Amino acid sequence: MTKTLFVDAHTFDECHQGIRTFMKGIYETIDVTPSELQIFLAANDVENLKTEFSNQPNFKFIELKSRNKYIRLGYEIPKIIKKNKFDFAHFNYYLPLFLNKKCNYIVTIHDVLFIDFPQYFPLKYKLINTFLFKRSAVKANIVTTVSNYSARRIKENFNIADKKIEVLPNAVNSKYIDNHDKLDDKNYLKKKYGLDSFIVYVSRIEPRKNHEKLIQAYQELKLWEQGISLVLIGKESFKDEELFKLIDEVSQLSKGKLLKLNDIPNVDLIKFYNAATLAVFPSLCEGFGIPPIESAVLKTSTICSHSTAMKDFFFFEDRFFDANSKEAIKTKIEEYLSKNHQENELIKIANCIKKTYNWSITAQKLKSLILDDKG
Repeated sequence: MTKTLFVDAHTFDECHQGIRTFMKGIYETIDVTPSELQIFLAANDVENLKTEFSNQPNFKFIELKSRNKYIRLGYEIPKIIKKNKFDFAHFNYYLPLFLNKKCNYIVTIHDVLFIDFPQYFPLKYKLINTFLFKRSAVKANIVTTVSNYSARRIKENFNIADKKIEVLPNAVNSKYIDNHDKLDDKNYLKKKYGLDSFIVYVSRIEPRKNHEKLIQAYQELKLWEQGISLVLIGKESFKDEELFKLIDEVSQLSKGKLLKLNDIPNVDLIKFYNAATLAVFPSLCEGFGIPPIESAVLKTSTICSHSTAMKDFFFFEDRFFDANSKEAIKTKIEEYLSKNHQENELIKIANCIKKTYNWSITAQKLKSLILDDKG
């Protein structure tokens, strides 16, 4: 008997973020026939959805009328689920206000960092989402998350030790696995951005991402004197006047060797990863942490914080560091800037990432959760 799945895809109406990467990776890759599972994606901009999933000719699309999340979850989506008698419905973080007893709800809670690290989040955000995320975890028929770390923290924080949480890991986009010539990309970035040797950090700019200690490490090592730039790529999530003051100070001190870039095309992002002398990921807490596996799968030398979910990246081994310690970051940067003959090690790490974090595997697991469900 054919099953039907409703997918809340409103994230494709918004700017690029982790949830969108997750949804794109799974549903672009999932391999189903209409006779086993019919998939319906819902968003305001249906034409954009059709473009995003042009490789899925069997997908159907539903246009959402409201852009207000309260109207969407409180009225519009419950009405759509009831009218179409969907067997399953997949949401990220928040379930609809009214649940249909005949529908099986899947929720993906990517992390609960705001509970474990409240100092990095507004109090209002913590209070509201502690209640709403717990409601989703308790009421959903299938609860998923993106890492073993997040699964453990969801169970403990919401006191649901007996509930099974399925891990659907993030993965690297196939575009990162394609062959990319490092010399070509270095020449491209030299011509377009004036860069030679550089360290890159890709992340939104907010306190928990720990830009301050990385910049201080760069400043104290005076790496610009060795011709090494520091490139920070990502948008600001929070205004941090002290951080931006530090960025301006070090940029002037290094005569422009510290670059902060906001919007860059994805094709350029891959080139930055691929051409970097070193990729650094000093985040203090993550529910997963995609950038270090994106750089490492391109066989770029990568060093990474061993905090929270990043501990799952076992292949980094000696490349881990304590993100709370500026001295540890400095030591690890110096070590891997001077380390030669890494090719075999980098190939081994890249192959391990391809095998471990693969969208086809993640999509197949979601498919099995649905098709094997006896509810």
